[in-house]
Amino acid sequence: MLRGQVAVFLSCSEKFKPKLAWPVRDALAGEGLYALIMSDEPPLPDVWPAAGARGAEPKTGSYLDAASAFVALCTADYELSDGSQYPRANVIDEIQQARALPQLRDRCQVVKSPGVLLPSDITPTYDRLDVARPAEAADVIAEQLRRWRITPESLPAAPHPVAAVAADDVDALFAGLRPGARDEARRRLYPLLRDRDPGRRRWVAGELHREITDSEDHDRALVAASLLEAAWGLDAALVPGEMIETLAAHPRYPARSCAANLLAGRAAVAPLDVPVEVLGRLASPSSEDWFVWAPAMAAVAELLRHRPDACVILESLAASADARDRYAAAAALLSVAGIRPAAVPAALAGQLAGDADPLVAAKAREAVSAAEQAGDPDSDRAGRGRQVEGLPRLHAVSA
Repeated sequence: MLRGQVAVFLSCSEKFKPKLAWPVRDALAGEGLYALIMSDEPPLPDVWPAAGARGAEPKTGSYLDAASAFVALCTADYELSDGSQYPRANVIDEIQQARALPQLRDRCQVVKSPGVLLPSDITPTYDRLDVARPAEAADVIAEQLRRWRITPESLPAAPHPVAAVAADDVDALFAGLRPGARDEARRRLYPLLRDRDPGRRRWVAGELHREITDSEDHDRALVAASLLEAAWGLDAALVPGEMIETLAAHPRYPARSCAANLLAGRAAVAPLDVPVEVLGRLASPSSEDWFVWAPAMAAVAELLRHRPDACVILESLAASADARDRYAAAAALLSVAGIRPAAVPAALAGQLAGDADPLVAAKAREAVSAAEQAGDPDSDRAGRGRQVEGLPRLHAVSA
């Protein structure tokens, strides 16, 4: 899920994009699905390090993480002297990367032109593709998505909305500001907050919060979120815990994304001020929007380095029936292992390393190996070797 929509990753070559990929994308959009083509999309924010850690190019990895299904349009882009034809290498790479993710492994569709050859490690099951008839290809893809139950209605239910307080506008902050322009948001807010009394500063933050929760203008809500995150960076007291909890319970993803980003910031500078139960609701890859769960998972990984009790979030994900949740828990452990291996709970890492899903187990084994091999600044003081220790000794170190 991405930007509040079910996302379908459409892998294709640039050569055939105008006459094939774009018509397919537009046809799927008519079905209410967000078909994304990598070269047409801007990079996503670099908030979830696991995308690059598994070897994928960061932009590709992030969009694959956000996708609910994967479709490869394998066209004849290269022809050798013997007449054999092959698709572009990026299409092959993206198929292999998609098959390494729990949510895409069983939702990879290969649509192939006649005569095009694929590597032997890619399943021979495919649908036929006529590049001159993109509408037919779109129908085949849409039918497969319906069989997978990938429809606009497959979005998870959002939490109930919460009430907000009305106040006057602060339009001067919004004029011409683009969503996600955090640096510019900070530059605009700084003089406003610097030159106002405490009551007025709280009023500004309250207005930004109201815009996020109440505005029917999607872009305005995103801009308000950037401004509120910048306000927290300048004065954390302006964004109390109650405000973050309200955002976390909001039915629209921009508010929950803002809550996740605020908690990620808190985890880095004030880990004891992060409500673990609120963060846990947002750190749900199987049911949340990428813009929500990715920063929330980054916050969990950051928090675990300082607060052993934050492990309960990963324990809950490890018990999930959805492999995507368990995979994310293992990826978070790998992220922690690379920075502070002593913070990796051995019992949980071992549980995930024995997971029935091979992708989850492999990622967890990476975390175990990284924790065992990496050094740790606390190892001398705690009298530990390189082996990952269990939670009892971890509590003693963190005290």
